Amino acid sequence: MKTFPLITAVACALLATVACRAKDLTVAADGTGDFKTVQAAVDAVPADSATRTLITIRKGTYTELVVVPREKKNLTIRGEDRQATIIAAMNNAKLNAGGRRSSFSVVADGFELENLTLHNTTPKGGSQAEALDMRTDRGVIRHCNFKSFQDTLRINGRVYFDDCYIEGDVDFIWGSGTVYFNRCDIHAVHDGYLVQSRNRSGQFGYIFVDCKLTGDASITRYALARIDPRAYPYSQVVFIDCQMGPFISPAGWVFDGPGAQDSKEHIRFEEFHSTDLTGKPLDVSQRAAGSGQLSAVDAAKLREVGTVFGDWSPVAR
Repeated sequence: MKTFPLITAVACALLATVACRAKDLTVAADGTGDFKTVQAAVDAVPADSATRTLITIRKGTYTELVVVPREKKNLTIRGEDRQATIIAAMNNAKLNAGGRRSSFSVVADGFELENLTLHNTTPKGGSQAEALDMRTDRGVIRHCNFKSFQDTLRINGRVYFDDCYIEGDVDFIWGSGTVYFNRCDIHAVHDGYLVQSRNRSGQFGYIFVDCKLTGDASITRYALARIDPRAYPYSQVVFIDCQMGPFISPAGWVFDGPGAQDSKEHIRFEEFHSTDLTGKPLDVSQRAAGSGQLSAVDAAKLREVGTVFGDWSPVAR
Protein backbone atom coordinates (compact mmCIF):
# COMPACT_ATOMS: atom_id res chain seq x y z
CA MET A 1 0.00 0.00 0.00
CA LYS A 2 2.82 2.41 0.78
CA THR A 3 4.15 2.09 -2.76
CA PHE A 4 1.02 3.55 -4.39
CA PRO A 5 1.93 7.26 -3.91
CA LEU A 6 5.38 6.56 -5.32
CA ILE A 7 3.92 4.72 -8.31
CA THR A 8 1.51 7.63 -8.92
CA ALA A 9 4.29 10.19 -8.74
CA VAL A 10 6.45 8.18 -11.15
CA ALA A 11 3.53 7.72 -13.54
CA CYS A 12 2.87 11.47 -13.55
CA ALA A 13 6.49 12.25 -14.19
CA LEU A 14 6.72 9.75 -17.03
CA LEU A 15 3.41 10.65 -18.68
CA ALA A 16 3.65 14.40 -18.01
CA THR A 17 -0.13 14.57 -18.11
CA VAL A 18 -1.86 17.86 -17.39
CA ALA A 19 -4.17 16.12 -14.90
CA CYS A 20 -1.12 15.41 -12.72
CA ARG A 21 -0.01 19.03 -12.69
CA ALA A 22 -1.57 22.11 -11.11
CA LYS A 23 -5.31 22.30 -11.71
CA ASP A 24 -5.41 25.91 -12.91
CA LEU A 25 -5.11 25.88 -16.70
CA THR A 26 -4.75 28.61 -19.35
CA VAL A 27 -6.07 28.73 -22.91
CA ALA A 28 -4.43 31.07 -25.43
CA ALA A 29 -4.99 30.97 -29.18
CA ASP A 30 -1.41 32.13 -29.80
CA GLY A 31 0.08 29.10 -28.05
CA THR A 32 1.35 30.92 -24.96
CA GLY A 33 -0.97 29.02 -22.61
CA ASP A 34 -1.38 25.37 -21.66
CA PHE A 35 -3.77 24.84 -24.57
CA LYS A 36 -4.85 26.56 -27.79
CA THR A 37 -8.49 25.45 -27.58
CA VAL A 38 -11.10 25.55 -24.82
CA GLN A 39 -12.18 21.97 -25.43
CA ALA A 40 -8.63 20.66 -25.01
CA ALA A 41 -8.44 22.35 -21.59
CA VAL A 42 -11.82 20.94 -20.57
CA ASP A 43 -10.70 17.46 -21.61
CA ALA A 44 -7.65 17.79 -19.32
CA VAL A 45 -9.67 18.65 -16.21
CA PRO A 46 -9.67 15.84 -13.59
CA ALA A 47 -12.83 13.75 -13.53
CA ASP A 48 -15.22 13.92 -10.58
CA SER A 49 -13.05 16.39 -8.69
CA ALA A 50 -14.22 17.51 -5.26
CA THR A 51 -12.09 20.67 -5.55
CA ARG A 52 -12.57 23.45 -8.08
CA THR A 53 -10.56 23.69 -11.28
CA LEU A 54 -10.07 27.06 -13.01
CA ILE A 55 -9.59 27.48 -16.76
CA THR A 56 -8.61 31.01 -17.77
CA ILE A 57 -9.18 31.94 -21.42
CA ARG A 58 -7.10 34.80 -22.76
CA LYS A 59 -8.41 37.39 -25.20
CA GLY A 60 -9.25 36.12 -28.66
CA THR A 61 -11.99 34.48 -30.70
CA TYR A 62 -12.17 30.71 -30.33
CA THR A 63 -14.11 29.12 -33.17
CA GLU A 64 -15.13 25.82 -31.65
CA LEU A 65 -18.00 23.85 -30.17
CA VAL A 66 -17.47 23.16 -26.47
CA VAL A 67 -18.90 20.32 -24.39
CA VAL A 68 -18.39 20.08 -20.62
CA PRO A 69 -19.29 16.44 -19.82
CA ARG A 70 -20.85 15.16 -16.63
CA GLU A 71 -17.61 14.04 -14.98
CA LYS A 72 -15.96 17.50 -15.18
CA LYS A 73 -17.54 18.65 -11.93
CA ASN A 74 -16.68 21.87 -10.05
CA LEU A 75 -15.17 23.61 -13.06
CA THR A 76 -14.84 27.38 -13.53
CA ILE A 77 -14.19 28.82 -17.00
CA ARG A 78 -13.19 32.50 -16.84
CA GLY A 79 -12.44 34.87 -19.70
CA GLU A 80 -9.73 37.49 -19.55
CA ASP A 81 -12.05 40.13 -21.03
CA ARG A 82 -15.85 39.97 -21.29
CA GLN A 83 -15.99 41.65 -24.71
CA ALA A 84 -12.74 40.34 -26.17
CA THR A 85 -12.82 36.70 -25.01
CA ILE A 86 -15.27 35.13 -27.45
CA ILE A 87 -16.26 31.52 -28.09
CA ALA A 88 -18.19 31.57 -31.36
CA ALA A 89 -19.35 28.75 -33.62
CA MET A 90 -22.34 27.61 -35.63
CA ASN A 91 -24.53 24.73 -34.51
CA ASN A 92 -28.28 24.20 -34.72
CA ALA A 93 -31.09 21.66 -35.03
CA LYS A 94 -30.30 21.16 -38.71
CA LEU A 95 -26.57 20.63 -38.25
CA ASN A 96 -26.93 18.94 -34.84
CA ALA A 97 -23.19 18.42 -34.53
CA GLY A 98 -22.34 15.71 -32.03
CA GLY A 99 -26.01 15.14 -31.27
CA ARG A 100 -26.31 18.66 -29.82
CA ARG A 101 -27.52 21.87 -31.40
CA SER A 102 -25.85 24.32 -29.00
CA SER A 103 -22.44 25.92 -29.42
CA PHE A 104 -21.60 25.49 -25.70
CA SER A 105 -23.06 22.59 -23.71
CA VAL A 106 -22.73 21.76 -19.99
CA VAL A 107 -23.92 18.68 -18.12
CA ALA A 108 -21.47 18.86 -15.18
CA ASP A 109 -22.66 19.93 -11.73
CA GLY A 110 -21.06 22.89 -9.95
CA PHE A 111 -20.15 24.62 -13.22
CA GLU A 112 -19.25 28.35 -13.28
CA LEU A 113 -18.80 30.63 -16.29
CA GLU A 114 -17.44 34.17 -16.00
CA ASN A 115 -16.39 37.21 -18.00
CA LEU A 116 -16.70 36.17 -21.65
CA THR A 117 -18.99 36.04 -24.68
CA LEU A 118 -20.72 32.97 -26.13
CA HIS A 119 -22.09 33.39 -29.65
CA ASN A 120 -23.93 30.80 -31.71
CA THR A 121 -23.40 32.20 -35.20
CA THR A 122 -26.38 30.42 -36.80
CA PRO A 123 -28.12 33.05 -38.98
CA LYS A 124 -31.72 34.21 -38.57
CA GLY A 125 -34.11 31.45 -39.62
CA GLY A 126 -31.46 28.77 -39.17
CA SER A 127 -33.56 26.77 -36.66
CA GLN A 128 -33.06 26.24 -32.93
CA ALA A 129 -29.52 27.23 -31.98
CA GLU A 130 -28.58 27.69 -28.32
CA ALA A 131 -25.49 29.65 -27.36
CA LEU A 132 -25.60 27.87 -23.98
CA ASP A 133 -27.32 24.61 -23.07
CA MET A 134 -27.06 23.72 -19.36
CA ARG A 135 -28.42 20.53 -17.83
CA THR A 136 -26.81 20.75 -14.46
CA ASP A 137 -27.23 21.52 -10.78
CA ARG A 138 -25.65 24.49 -8.97
CA GLY A 139 -24.55 26.46 -12.01
CA VAL A 140 -23.33 30.06 -11.68
CA ILE A 141 -23.00 32.46 -14.63
CA ARG A 142 -21.49 35.92 -14.03
CA HIS A 143 -20.59 38.87 -16.26
CA CYS A 144 -21.18 37.07 -19.57
CA ASN A 145 -22.72 37.90 -22.96
CA PHE A 146 -24.90 35.43 -24.87
CA LYS A 147 -25.91 35.90 -28.50
CA SER A 148 -28.03 33.84 -30.86
CA PHE A 149 -31.53 34.02 -32.32
CA GLN A 150 -33.96 31.21 -31.51
CA ASP A 151 -33.35 29.53 -28.12
CA THR A 152 -30.25 31.45 -27.02
CA LEU A 153 -30.34 29.91 -23.52
CA ARG A 154 -31.68 26.46 -22.66
CA ILE A 155 -31.40 25.99 -18.90
CA ASN A 156 -32.40 22.85 -17.00
CA GLY A 157 -31.44 22.55 -13.33
CA ARG A 158 -30.62 25.19 -10.70
CA VAL A 159 -28.66 28.04 -12.27
CA TYR A 160 -27.92 31.62 -11.14
CA PHE A 161 -27.21 34.42 -13.65
CA ASP A 162 -25.68 37.70 -12.49
CA ASP A 163 -24.95 40.82 -14.57
CA CYS A 164 -25.31 39.13 -17.96
CA TYR A 165 -26.35 40.32 -21.43
CA ILE A 166 -28.70 37.96 -23.31
CA GLU A 167 -29.79 38.53 -26.92
CA GLY A 168 -32.24 36.66 -29.17
CA ASP A 169 -35.69 36.61 -30.72
CA VAL A 170 -38.03 33.59 -30.28
CA ASP A 171 -38.27 31.78 -26.91
CA PHE A 172 -34.64 32.66 -26.37
CA ILE A 173 -34.69 31.78 -22.67
CA TRP A 174 -36.30 28.40 -22.10
CA GLY A 175 -36.17 24.98 -20.46
CA SER A 176 -37.33 23.20 -17.33
CA GLY A 177 -34.91 24.77 -14.87
CA THR A 178 -35.11 26.80 -11.70
CA VAL A 179 -33.24 29.91 -12.77
CA TYR A 180 -32.62 33.27 -11.08
CA PHE A 181 -31.59 36.22 -13.26
CA ASN A 182 -30.10 39.09 -11.26
CA ARG A 183 -29.42 42.50 -12.86
CA CYS A 184 -29.33 41.13 -16.41
CA ASP A 185 -29.81 43.07 -19.66
CA ILE A 186 -32.05 41.17 -22.07
CA HIS A 187 -32.39 42.35 -25.67
CA ALA A 188 -34.87 41.18 -28.32
CA VAL A 189 -33.87 41.62 -31.96
CA HIS A 190 -37.06 40.52 -33.76
CA ASP A 191 -40.76 39.94 -33.05
CA GLY A 192 -41.35 36.99 -30.76
CA TYR A 193 -41.45 35.78 -27.19
CA LEU A 194 -38.90 35.92 -24.40
CA VAL A 195 -39.41 32.92 -22.10
CA GLN A 196 -40.87 29.43 -22.34
CA SER A 197 -40.68 27.78 -18.92
CA ARG A 198 -41.53 24.09 -18.70
CA ASN A 199 -41.12 23.54 -14.97
CA ARG A 200 -43.07 20.98 -12.97
CA SER A 201 -45.53 21.28 -10.09
CA GLY A 202 -43.85 22.34 -6.84
CA GLN A 203 -40.79 23.70 -8.65
CA PHE A 204 -39.75 27.32 -9.11
CA GLY A 205 -39.29 28.43 -12.70
CA TYR A 206 -37.60 31.52 -14.17
CA ILE A 207 -37.25 34.50 -11.82
CA PHE A 208 -36.02 37.87 -13.13
CA VAL A 209 -34.98 40.49 -10.56
CA ASP A 210 -33.83 44.06 -11.32
CA CYS A 211 -33.42 43.22 -15.01
CA LYS A 212 -33.75 45.48 -18.05
CA LEU A 213 -35.67 44.37 -21.16
CA THR A 214 -34.95 46.21 -24.40
CA GLY A 215 -35.76 45.57 -28.05
CA ASP A 216 -34.93 46.73 -31.56
CA ALA A 217 -37.02 49.61 -32.89
CA SER A 218 -38.46 47.39 -35.65
CA ILE A 219 -40.31 45.10 -33.23
CA THR A 220 -44.12 45.31 -33.45
CA ARG A 221 -45.19 42.46 -31.14
CA TYR A 222 -43.40 40.83 -28.26
CA ALA A 223 -44.45 38.84 -25.18
CA LEU A 224 -42.75 38.23 -21.86
CA ALA A 225 -43.54 34.53 -22.05
CA ARG A 226 -45.78 32.03 -23.78
CA ILE A 227 -47.00 28.56 -22.84
CA ASP A 228 -49.60 25.94 -23.70
CA PRO A 229 -51.48 25.43 -20.39
CA ARG A 230 -52.39 21.86 -21.30
CA ALA A 231 -48.78 20.87 -21.99
CA TYR A 232 -47.16 22.78 -19.10
CA PRO A 233 -49.86 23.67 -16.54
CA TYR A 234 -47.36 24.73 -13.83
CA SER A 235 -45.20 27.11 -15.85
CA GLN A 236 -43.71 29.95 -13.78
CA VAL A 237 -42.13 33.16 -15.05
CA VAL A 238 -41.77 36.14 -12.69
CA PHE A 239 -40.46 39.69 -13.20
CA ILE A 240 -39.66 41.69 -10.03
CA ASP A 241 -38.68 45.36 -10.26
CA CYS A 242 -37.75 45.04 -13.93
CA GLN A 243 -37.56 47.78 -16.54
CA MET A 244 -39.34 47.02 -19.84
CA GLY A 245 -39.13 48.83 -23.15
CA PRO A 246 -42.19 49.79 -25.23
CA PHE A 247 -41.72 46.76 -27.49
CA ILE A 248 -43.55 44.56 -24.93
CA SER A 249 -47.19 44.12 -25.98
CA PRO A 250 -49.83 45.45 -23.54
CA ALA A 251 -51.13 41.91 -22.93
CA GLY A 252 -47.64 40.95 -21.84
CA TRP A 253 -48.20 37.19 -21.81
CA VAL A 254 -49.44 34.62 -24.37
CA PHE A 255 -51.28 31.33 -23.91
CA ASP A 256 -51.06 29.33 -27.13
CA GLY A 257 -51.14 25.84 -28.62
CA PRO A 258 -54.04 23.36 -28.51
CA GLY A 259 -54.54 24.06 -24.79
CA ALA A 260 -54.71 27.84 -25.07
CA GLN A 261 -58.27 27.98 -23.72
CA ASP A 262 -57.67 25.50 -20.89
CA SER A 263 -57.77 26.50 -17.24
CA LYS A 264 -54.81 28.63 -16.20
CA GLU A 265 -55.28 28.27 -12.45
CA HIS A 266 -51.81 26.79 -11.90
CA ILE A 267 -49.89 29.04 -14.31
CA ARG A 268 -47.68 31.58 -12.50
CA PHE A 269 -47.05 34.42 -14.94
CA GLU A 270 -46.45 37.25 -12.47
CA GLU A 271 -44.96 40.74 -12.12
CA PHE A 272 -44.17 43.18 -9.40
CA HIS A 273 -43.49 46.86 -9.99
CA SER A 274 -42.73 46.64 -13.69
CA THR A 275 -41.60 50.02 -15.03
CA ASP A 276 -40.64 51.60 -18.32
CA LEU A 277 -36.99 52.32 -19.07
CA THR A 278 -37.16 55.61 -17.15
CA GLY A 279 -38.50 53.95 -14.00
CA LYS A 280 -42.13 55.02 -14.44
CA PRO A 281 -44.65 52.32 -13.40
CA LEU A 282 -46.15 50.50 -16.38
CA ASP A 283 -49.85 50.32 -17.11
CA VAL A 284 -50.54 46.61 -16.60
CA SER A 285 -54.35 46.88 -16.81
CA GLN A 286 -54.41 45.09 -20.19
CA ARG A 287 -52.31 42.10 -19.13
CA ALA A 288 -53.59 38.71 -20.36
CA ALA A 289 -56.09 36.81 -18.23
CA GLY A 290 -54.24 34.11 -16.35
CA SER A 291 -51.34 36.41 -15.43
CA GLY A 292 -51.12 38.41 -12.23
CA GLN A 293 -49.43 41.01 -10.07
CA LEU A 294 -47.49 39.91 -6.99
CA SER A 295 -48.01 41.45 -3.58
CA ALA A 296 -45.07 43.25 -2.01
CA VAL A 297 -44.77 40.44 0.54
CA ASP A 298 -44.64 37.69 -2.09
CA ALA A 299 -42.22 39.69 -4.24
CA ALA A 300 -39.89 40.14 -1.27
CA LYS A 301 -39.90 36.38 -0.67
CA LEU A 302 -39.02 35.60 -4.28
CA ARG A 303 -36.23 38.19 -4.19
CA GLU A 304 -34.50 35.95 -1.66
CA VAL A 305 -32.19 33.57 -3.51
CA GLY A 306 -32.67 31.03 -0.73
CA THR A 307 -36.40 30.93 -1.40
CA VAL A 308 -35.75 29.94 -5.00
CA PHE A 309 -32.78 27.57 -4.58
CA GLY A 310 -33.44 26.06 -1.16
CA ASP A 311 -30.37 24.41 0.36
CA TRP A 312 -27.91 25.97 -2.12
CA SER A 313 -26.67 29.58 -2.16
CA PRO A 314 -24.78 30.77 -5.26
CA VAL A 315 -23.86 34.06 -3.58
CA ALA A 316 -22.11 32.47 -0.59
CA ARG A 317 -18.64 32.02 -2.06
